[in-house]
Amino acid sequence: MSLRESAMVFFLFALCSCASLPALFLPTINDDRLEAFVAEEAQQILRVSGNAHKADRYKFYLAKFPRDDILGLSSGEHRVFISYQLSWLAREHTGSLWLFRHTLAHEIAHDVLGHAKDEQMASLNAVRQSHAQIKGADLGLPLFISFRNYSTAAELAADETAMGYWKKIGWDCGIWIQFFRGFLDQGYIGDPNHPTNERLNQAIKICDSKS
Repeated sequence: MSLRESAMVFFLFALCSCASLPALFLPTINDDRLEAFVAEEAQQILRVSGNAHKADRYKFYLAKFPRDDILGLSSGEHRVFISYQLSWLAREHTGSLWLFRHTLAHEIAHDVLGHAKDEQMASLNAVRQSHAQIKGADLGLPLFISFRNYSTAAELAADETAMGYWKKIGWDCGIWIQFFRGFLDQGYIGDPNHPTNERLNQAIKICDSKS
């Protein structure tokens, strides 16, 4: 399934990697116009985040992940990698824009909450209905770098925080409910660390309380 096709059915789940991940090994693409687009979108989120005073410290990179279903990664120290393909699609198509904003807000939330430091991990987002573990080679990293999941609590906290950003900006957090319902409609229940039904129930609760 292509990234475009995956985005249309909203398959999205979070995996994560060790915080010692050396960012310099990640394959990236230089595209001034697209980088400006990502930075502009990110600043909307950062301005309403707990790290608004640190917004100028954030670095956003266009990643050329070997596996094109991988959407983003937060490696700690205010560094976020976003799929070049997703970023390009987000600039061109409204449907992909919301998936992009979902991913970006979730990754920024992980960083603001200090999960990479607290749990010695970095967050990774991907789109694929698969339980296969992401390997370093999938990101273009050396084979000696291994990956593991955040706790369910950390993932739910990042979702909750990210939805709070959306509310402050004025974006409809009901889109999050659509995402997770779409997962379940397609038969995707997540994994032990990213239970779709639990994420959906939280989104419904949060969106109802904010409406």
